[in-house]
Amino acid sequence: MKSVAFGGQEHERVEISVHGYERPPRGEYFDDNWLRVGVSIHAGAFSGGFGAAFLTAELESFHEQLSSLHETLKGEARFQTLEEQLSLVLKGNGLGHIELAGEALDQPGIGSRLCFTISLDQSHLRSSLESLRAVLATFPVRT
Repeated sequence: MKSVAFGGQEHERVEISVHGYERPPRGEYFDDNWLRVGVSIHAGAFSGGFGAAFLTAELESFHEQLSSLHETLKGEARFQTLEEQLSLVLKGNGLGHIELAGEALDQPGIGSRLCFTISLDQSHLRSSLESLRAVLATFPVRT
């Protein structure tokens, strides 16, 4: 299992743990690229977790945007999933402060919704980017 987290060690944190591909490869792009994940969120007095499925391409696209944000510390990086269970928008102010705005659904399309914000700094971004690289190295997009 590999994971990527945003925020501190215990509080004000979002973590995505990738447990593996949903199924063995069969040569069908979309079927081959679903990942089983666990999402945990700790934001203020709220904390919880849920299971979800994300596409490897969603993580890859987010990695590209996050790399750009890490280099410039301004602009934004967006993570959005096809089933809309997790949405993250990280905005940099150019001075090292990053604001993460998130929305989570515990079930695809019909679940309970949690909206939250977490303040980060550039050091958090660096470790998140390294973790995301490790996730993608272990679970690459299957072609």
